[in-house]
Amino acid sequence: MREGRDARALGEAPDQLGALAEGSLVPAFAHAEPGTRWTPTASGVRAAEDGGTWRLTGVKEPVLNGARADVLVVSAVVGGATRLFLVRGDAPALTRTGYRTHDGGRAAKVEFAGTPAEPLGETGGDRTAEIARAQAEARIGYAHEAIGAMDTALRITAEYLTTRKQFGVTLNKFQALTFRAADMYVSLELARSTAPWATLVQDAGGDVATAAERARLQTSRASRHIGKEAIQLHGGIGVTAEYTIGHYTSRLTAIDHVLGDGDWALARLAAGVDGYETVDPVGAPYA
Repeated sequence: MREGRDARALGEAPDQLGALAEGSLVPAFAHAEPGTRWTPTASGVRAAEDGGTWRLTGVKEPVLNGARADVLVVSAVVGGATRLFLVRGDAPALTRTGYRTHDGGRAAKVEFAGTPAEPLGETGGDRTAEIARAQAEARIGYAHEAIGAMDTALRITAEYLTTRKQFGVTLNKFQALTFRAADMYVSLELARSTAPWATLVQDAGGDVATAAERARLQTSRASRHIGKEAIQLHGGIGVTAEYTIGHYTSRLTAIDHVLGDGDWALARLAAGVDGYETVDPVGAPYA
């Protein structure tokens, strides 16, 4: 028996489902909370039933596109478990403060003060596992976006090196600069191979969490390397607000922090390293 509606029923009618698909009805996932770091559980927002109506209390921040969203899917604590609730953008006792992020996007601080909400999912169910998987799949998706941004940043930088002249010759004539651009290419290709592999693991129903962490680690290292080098190889123009290369680096930085940065992914992978099987070198004698 189900209580409320499941995630397939964000729209009450087929026309609303169509609105979700075409983008005229905007949803947002309100999960991150001040003081937390990329966990799949809720802690600061709590839900309680009051006279047959569920109400939420607490703060979610940052909520990407939270000020614009027509409907919010909110994680909240109920009896020690993390559950999901549906909150409409025009619900009473709901305050949304939107602001611009450094990469040009939008986020919001969302405050609930006894806000009415509708539960999603089974009665008494804990949604931590589903949230963790959704976060992992989102990390893989962001890895592909990061690859696109890094590829563009590298192409812009390579073009700059072949057109900008110093001491009467183009910058690509300086071997040290060419080597740095080549290192950027190596970083990009390492990330480019990791993200599709993670997608294959996801499609095959494998260990999505570990695959996502590996993809996040590789793209994090690559994006930091490529972003910094792209700006430095451009010189002074690279740090101006009018030039595109800084905007790509800013977006790469935002991607790196939205669901756990490279250091976080490395710590997660290192924590489970003793769980991998030991592989003996080929032909090595057994003790």
